[in-house]
Amino acid sequence: MRIALIANEKAAEAKSLYKRVFSTLEELGAEVLTPPAGTEFPLNATDELISACAMVVVLGGDGTIIHTAKRAANFNRPVLGINCGQLGFMAGLECDELSKLSALMNGHYTIEKRMMLNIEINSSRGNKTTLHALNEAVVARGALSKMVEFEVSSEREHVLAYRADGIIIATPTGSTAYSLSAGGPIIDPGVRCLLMTPICAHSLHARSYIFDENSQIYLKTKNIQEQEVFLIVDGEEGLQIRADDVLVISRSEIFASLIIIDETPFYQVLNKKLISRH
Repeated sequence: MRIALIANEKAAEAKSLYKRVFSTLEELGAEVLTPPAGTEFPLNATDELISACAMVVVLGGDGTIIHTAKRAANFNRPVLGINCGQLGFMAGLECDELSKLSALMNGHYTIEKRMMLNIEINSSRGNKTTLHALNEAVVARGALSKMVEFEVSSEREHVLAYRADGIIIATPTGSTAYSLSAGGPIIDPGVRCLLMTPICAHSLHARSYIFDENSQIYLKTKNIQEQEVFLIVDGEEGLQIRADDVLVISRSEIFASLIIIDETPFYQVLNKKLISRH
């Protein structure tokens, strides 16, 4: 079996763990594919490497795992994350559980499909850009900007308008990330829906909304001629949003695939990773 091994060297313990994971996989009989020498994350998560393997093992924190899972989704390759970060909510193994890597060779694992978002930015100048999110798309004001007036519609009707610091459109996977910090609900990742959560809204009626998975959310900002407003996707990709730009957010046709070795129920993981650490 060909397994691609990718690490974010900046994550705690990832550098020292890399050699141990490489040796363990080779001892188990895997053909381990590695990035070109001298490349660092995220440049080491190449399309050539991912397309050549049967699965990907990635060492790092949640951001590293999310980035790699999105790249691997383009080739329908499953990803096993080994937590070398702090929270590791997306990880399938902790760094002291390398003995469980044998499950990859004997097939004692499951693959969990995670819904992603398709974010289409239709520029007022006629350009169109498409991005994908596994956690969330965030539209928020710059550090020195005033509150932003948002107008939200679905493909069927006007939903609401309000002023806020920002707005989050999240997947169920992303419901335990930024949306949760902003007061949004926790959604089981097996549920397929779109979650909208305002950030510091200046309105009593601005609450989280949950949309059907087949919905399209149209988002416009109305007062940004002299303001800086940005779209941030999964905490890494950013674009400045200008007046009259229209964002169309919907469920992506591709899904991220996460390898699950220990079938720990979702709410037990939630309690261990989030609640018990606060």
